[in-house]
Amino acid sequence: MKHSSPRRLVHYLPLILLAGMVSGCALKERLYYAAPTLLPETERAMKSAGFWAARHPFPDRIILDREGILTLNRRIQNELKLTRDITRLASPFSREKVRGMIEEIMSSYTGHRLYHEDGSTVTSRFYAEMVDYMNLDTTQSECDMRHGLIVRYTDQRVFPTAAPLYTKKHDRDFDELQNSALDIGTPVAVVHATPDGKWYYVIDQLNAGWVPSEAVALCTLEEMQGFTDAEPFIVVTRAKGALFRDAEMRIYHDYARMGVRLPLSGRDSGIATVRLPLRGANGMLAEQAGYIREDDIHEGYPPYTPRIIIRQAFELLNAPYGWGGMYGEQDCSRFVQEIFATVGISLPRNSSKQAEVGELIGEYTDGAANERKRGALSEQAIGGCTLLYLQGHIMLFLGMVDGKPYAIHSTWGYREPAWWSDRVRVINRVAVTGLSLGEGSHKGSYLDRLRSIRVIVPSDIRRGTRGS
Repeated sequence: MKHSSPRRLVHYLPLILLAGMVSGCALKERLYYAAPTLLPETERAMKSAGFWAARHPFPDRIILDREGILTLNRRIQNELKLTRDITRLASPFSREKVRGMIEEIMSSYTGHRLYHEDGSTVTSRFYAEMVDYMNLDTTQSECDMRHGLIVRYTDQRVFPTAAPLYTKKHDRDFDELQNSALDIGTPVAVVHATPDGKWYYVIDQLNAGWVPSEAVALCTLEEMQGFTDAEPFIVVTRAKGALFRDAEMRIYHDYARMGVRLPLSGRDSGIATVRLPLRGANGMLAEQAGYIREDDIHEGYPPYTPRIIIRQAFELLNAPYGWGGMYGEQDCSRFVQEIFATVGISLPRNSSKQAEVGELIGEYTDGAANERKRGALSEQAIGGCTLLYLQGHIMLFLGMVDGKPYAIHSTWGYREPAWWSDRVRVINRVAVTGLSLGEGSHKGSYLDRLRSIRVIVPSDIRRGTRGS
């Protein structure tokens, strides 16, 4: 028998690999193509905040002062109803309201095929067990709402379980039960608990879900406000600010993600002393001094300027993508939220809600001409202050280069046309991309899929001297 040459085998290699993937011996892991390090239509220099700040017409202009930001936050909360003030929640809290919140979320899961970590299909028995564990049939009509502070980074879950559920078997990057993630110092209202006390159902400023009770220090409303409203305070400006329990920084405590605010006790020799919330033996709030490098923080909020927002975005460049905050990372909306939190702007958690904030300068339906979109971006959008919304995704606009729009965002991947179908390229990180990425695929480019453009600035700035 004549043997094939190595060169000839190369031609058949894709078919051999494909056959292996669909055979009974296929690996459990899903296989994708990796995106190149330098993405299509980007240049090396574009991966620097300075590149975009230098091209900006007014990088150091203060877009909103402190009073302007407070006014914006009040509008987001009171008029748009996109965030909440948990100090104003009525107590005692209606048990029926809690049940309604949980059942509404449950209903969105029970009609879909999901898989356990071992690849088995989720059955109705799982949901029945969750209902029993959540103790929704309690006879009490009202519950005493308790307040608390999150004492360490913790996942917020749809159900009171750390076990994952997937829409695709073994799709470990997308746990459907990951609701969000809460950082140290986050204030919460505890409105329900499992019978064994291991899980609390908490409401925070942006969301509601289950967290392990050991991650919450219970306290009075006054104690909670005394912590969250304390002056002076620091804001974490690095992707992750390491917290220590000793000034020599040998006893590691945890890290705080960008935008976390903590009370400041003092500063000395490049180290800031902060107040750390701890859970005492009785589950109540205790505090301890914590230490963090001054290079990782800013005392008070830095001013809201395009340069600062762009700089904060690039602090997260190449940070891994994290669906719902999985593995301590950030998805597209959390990426945007963290950036603006550093200047004190409280954006909602989900991309569709973030797309309601700011002044609308463009809204588009399927099939809208890309030239219209490029025109709006070129003439009215402001780098570092503009949010670009696609269905299920959001990006921060950076600017135009040679008539092409660019953005920075936390993204899992994109599609490109291939002879058999679309090929998925996995980015899985925060990246700078052109909006033409994905062009020619069945899903379309980012620009094809663009649904709205909103600028988080006062109208007089947007309509003023952009080129000055």
